[in-house]
Amino acid sequence: MNLSCVSTLTITKVDILTEGQYTCNVKEEIQGIIFRGQMTTQINIKQKPILVIKPIRSSVEEGSPFNVNCYVTNKKDAYIKNGTDIKMCVNKTEIKCQYNSNHNFTCNFTAASNVTVECKLRSNCSSSSSELFSAITVLKKGEKLCQKEGDWPTTQAGQEAIIPCPDGYSGEKTRKCLILGSWATVINSDGCKKEELEKIENLLNDTTELTENALESSLSSISSIVNNSITSSNDNDVAHNDIIQSVDLISTISEKTVNFTNQASANKTTQVFMGVVSDILDNGKNQVKAKNKTKEKEVTSKILSSVNKFAKSVTKALQVNQSVTVNKTNMLLSIEKIAKTTDIKFPKKTEGNSQQLTTHFTLPSEALGDIKGDGVAFTAVKYDNIGSEFLSGNETSIGSSVLSLTVDGLISTNLNENITLSFQRRNVSNSTTSSPNCVFLSEDRNNLVSVWNTSGCSLKSFTDTQVTCTCNHLTNFAILMSLTKTPSSHSQALTLITYIGCSFSVLGALATIVIYLYFWRYLKNRRSVLIINLCLALSIAYLLFLTVLDQTNDTVGCSVIAALLQYFFLAMFCIMLALGIDLAIAVLDVFSSRSSSGLLLLLGWGLPAAIVGITLLSTNVGGYGDETFCWLRNDTLFGFIGPALAIILVNFIILIIVMKTMFSSSFMLKKTVKEKTISGIRGMCALLPTLGLTWVFGVLSLGGAAVVFQYLFAIFNSLQGLFIFIFHVLLNTQVRQAVTRKVKKYESRTLSTKTSKSKFVSKSSSKEMQSFEESNEGFRNESTGFAIPRIDSSDVGQHRPFKSS
Repeated sequence: MNLSCVSTLTITKVDILTEGQYTCNVKEEIQGIIFRGQMTTQINIKQKPILVIKPIRSSVEEGSPFNVNCYVTNKKDAYIKNGTDIKMCVNKTEIKCQYNSNHNFTCNFTAASNVTVECKLRSNCSSSSSELFSAITVLKKGEKLCQKEGDWPTTQAGQEAIIPCPDGYSGEKTRKCLILGSWATVINSDGCKKEELEKIENLLNDTTELTENALESSLSSISSIVNNSITSSNDNDVAHNDIIQSVDLISTISEKTVNFTNQASANKTTQVFMGVVSDILDNGKNQVKAKNKTKEKEVTSKILSSVNKFAKSVTKALQVNQSVTVNKTNMLLSIEKIAKTTDIKFPKKTEGNSQQLTTHFTLPSEALGDIKGDGVAFTAVKYDNIGSEFLSGNETSIGSSVLSLTVDGLISTNLNENITLSFQRRNVSNSTTSSPNCVFLSEDRNNLVSVWNTSGCSLKSFTDTQVTCTCNHLTNFAILMSLTKTPSSHSQALTLITYIGCSFSVLGALATIVIYLYFWRYLKNRRSVLIINLCLALSIAYLLFLTVLDQTNDTVGCSVIAALLQYFFLAMFCIMLALGIDLAIAVLDVFSSRSSSGLLLLLGWGLPAAIVGITLLSTNVGGYGDETFCWLRNDTLFGFIGPALAIILVNFIILIIVMKTMFSSSFMLKKTVKEKTISGIRGMCALLPTLGLTWVFGVLSLGGAAVVFQYLFAIFNSLQGLFIFIFHVLLNTQVRQAVTRKVKKYESRTLSTKTSKSKFVSKSSSKEMQSFEESNEGFRNESTGFAIPRIDSSDVGQHRPFKSS
């Protein structure tokens, strides 16, 4: 509302945010004549009536009684015309209801069929306009229902109950009634907005400029609401929304133009503004975090941006060598205007307060050369309890306070002189085993939240207690500490091993596919089909990993890449499971070894598609791709880790059965300990790459010997395709036989006169067939070439040799 002071000489408008007494003064001087006038008026602000109906949606059994309540929540403060009353209507007809109090009615019904009850305040029942309505679904007896629980009405199983937000809030809350007839524990109250904050929002949206009084009034109201949300025992389901809504208002205020009269008034208002910010950062964002971690990122990002924007209005009220300082328990802010020839230092060094073991920065005056004018305005902040919300994993932690610097008029993306930052380390006792990373906050691809980035920042020096960094741009800075205590030299080595290994792995897998297809006439069997499909999935997965994992610029494209990576890596595991099942079939003779490979291929390619589909639907595509990589987010990693661990466990059991069966066979019992050992090692080496058991090193890398297992994991898994090529092509007897037959066929066709050479080849081939521990007493796995005895189901407890055809 605006109060206008009107005369023929002056027109003045005053923003009315709260009720109270307002005075209008008029003064004008004309030569020889003075006009003066004054009038005082009392402004009483009344609210619009807020009408509520309960329940908004519910279900009841046929023939059961139920009631609908309709009332005005803010009757005391609302403006309601005399004679205006609540009307409750069914089928456009007003019904008589129980009178609770003025503007509060309850109607009782007996359920016969589905019914919609309307609640009206300003119009008649015959009017087509509908203010509020309650939808009641009538069910036959015996159908499952969630019983009434507090304000939550009886609701049909599988449906969602809707009730109004608590008094003082607009919007609705929802809760799911599960299909078994029990209430879900999660209550969705994101739609609840505090009415007081909505009033402030409406007033702020009506203006582009704010007076100091209007700004202080708004900030005071917001501060009160934030403190009440943090300290009071309000409805915990909606208190976090107060914080989110307050942060949105802080952001709106920072966008407005505020013309401070002088440094003193700017300082006064800044103290109030930063007081609200401090309360939110100290406790408020923890309430948001408890409900939604992603929202916590957005809240902190908006706060950081709002502080810098608001500070620009403050700097306009400052003269050179003037400043505004705010010192809170969790933050220190300084808004200053200094001479252009002066270095920017923050915090200011005071006598008896050495900066040797503190967090501070220095920007040389040479970096300020592009700024016009003699004065330089800047905003510097030290935040003590933010940063961890922007970490994408659990491997790192924030090892310091966060420093922020914004200089008006300076292009800060590429400074003429670097900024030097010194950080006092946190958790000193845990930091000596790893070197820190100097990082800054950059906006993610959606410009919604920030992410830690290392571009343009480098580590200058560090000790157990202090870290010095240098950066060629300005923003929010901090240091990251590795929780896995992996030195940066190891990280670089592991990255190099991974990329080189994956490249060799793709080449090995593609070579395996080519050789198997070329000699398919001699290698055709179910296991060869699975090996080819495994190599195909591996090649595609690793190629995606090598080429597009970090293509995070396009949100949709990144989500597609992440889904494809999940699918092909899961396809690898599922085909490895199919290979394990095929191996178990061969050993246990559960089914015919000549059965179709169609079901195993369906398992290998179909199950991953189902898992990806479920993950996509359960996360509404929001669990794919983050600010760093096109991969699953932390809260959706179960869509990969769960199936992978299950397959590893199954294949590990199969491996134990196979090795136990092999070593208990009469064929192996005749061997010496040395021969048994060699056969066991060969068998393990051949099976591990195809059963995926090397991925166990990834789990072990989380233990105390983390670095050792990280290297083992990087080596064995990045080289998986190469190992398949070695053990299933180069050392595969069947492949070598196929090559020999191909050579023999070629020689017999083109060099028929060289019979002796053909006999020699045939003889050497005959020797090869017995070179890999096989006689008529054992079954040779057609892909690996090592002996696996088969259990005869018709002769339980006795092992018999399996003769491959």
